[in-house]
Amino acid sequence: MMDTLIKILAAGACLFLVWMLYKQIQSNPEMLSKKNINKSFSTMGILALILIGAVTLMVFMLKHS
Repeated sequence: MMDTLIKILAAGACLFLVWMLYKQIQSNPEMLSKKNINKSFSTMGILALILIGAVTLMVFMLKHS
């Protein structure tokens, strides 16, 4: 019973999030412009490199402690 309720609530939450995303894109269409997407990918690439470096540093610290 609770498993079904949780699945229904999760599906409702997903539908709500999709609706909110649709409304956001509809009110701000330049959000998905090529320039903005390229800027976002550049930022995400830099953050990914920082994360990889941090994880590598932590692994080395754990190996040598």
